[in-house]
Amino acid sequence: MNMTNNPSVATTTASRRLPAEWENQDCVILAWPHENTDWAYILPEARRCIAEIVRAIADAGECVALVGPAEFCLDSIREQNFDSSRVRFFDLPTNDTWARDFGPITVESDGSKLLLDFKFNGWGLKFAADKDNLITSRLNALGLFAHRVENRLNFVLEGGSIESDGKDTLLTTAECLLSPNRNGQCSREEISEYLRKAFGLNHILYLNHGALIGDDTDSH
Repeated sequence: MNMTNNPSVATTTASRRLPAEWENQDCVILAWPHENTDWAYILPEARRCIAEIVRAIADAGECVALVGPAEFCLDSIREQNFDSSRVRFFDLPTNDTWARDFGPITVESDGSKLLLDFKFNGWGLKFAADKDNLITSRLNALGLFAHRVENRLNFVLEGGSIESDGKDTLLTTAECLLSPNRNGQCSREEISEYLRKAFGLNHILYLNHGALIGDDTDSH
C-alpha cells in the first residue's frame, strides 16, 4: 500500500480496532541476543533468560525467533534444545533484541487482521536500526504472516511506546511520540490525527511526566 508523504492525512477505515495487550495472540516474535547487541557483556546470561522466555511462550502458543546472523547464534541456540514444533526460527539479521519496538503492530479491520509496518529508527536515531527496520517486510516476504501487511514506513512508531485498552483509547507519552527525532516534521495535532486513523481511536492520552535518566526509549 502506497502512503501519502503527509502522515496527518493517511487513509484508513472507521472500523479499525487496536487490541489490548492482554488479548489472545497468534504468536510472539523474539530476537536472539548476539555479540553485536547491548547484551554482549553478559551474553550467556541474556541467552539463558531469553531461552526461558521462549519456552514459556511455546508452552502456550507459537513463538517466532529471529536468530541472525546465523554465525553468531546457531551454536548457542542448539545448546537450548528447543521444541522445534512450537518455535519457528528465521535466519534474519538484527541490530538488537527489542522486537516489540520494531515488529508489526496488529489491528482488526473489517472483520480481519491487518499488520502495520511502521518505521523504526533506533529510538530517535540513538542506535543503528537498518536491520531491525526491515524485519517485518522480510518476515512477510518469507510467508510468515497469514494477514496483509500495510506499509506505514513514513511514520516512526515503536510498539513499546503505546498501550491500548482495546476500546478506542490509546495511552502514550509526550516525551516519546513528540520527540523531534521521530516525527519532528509533524505537530502534536497531526500525530494524534494520524494515530486516530491508523488505529481507529477516539481518545489519545499523553502522559507529560515520567521520564527516566538513561532511558533510551524516551519514556516508553
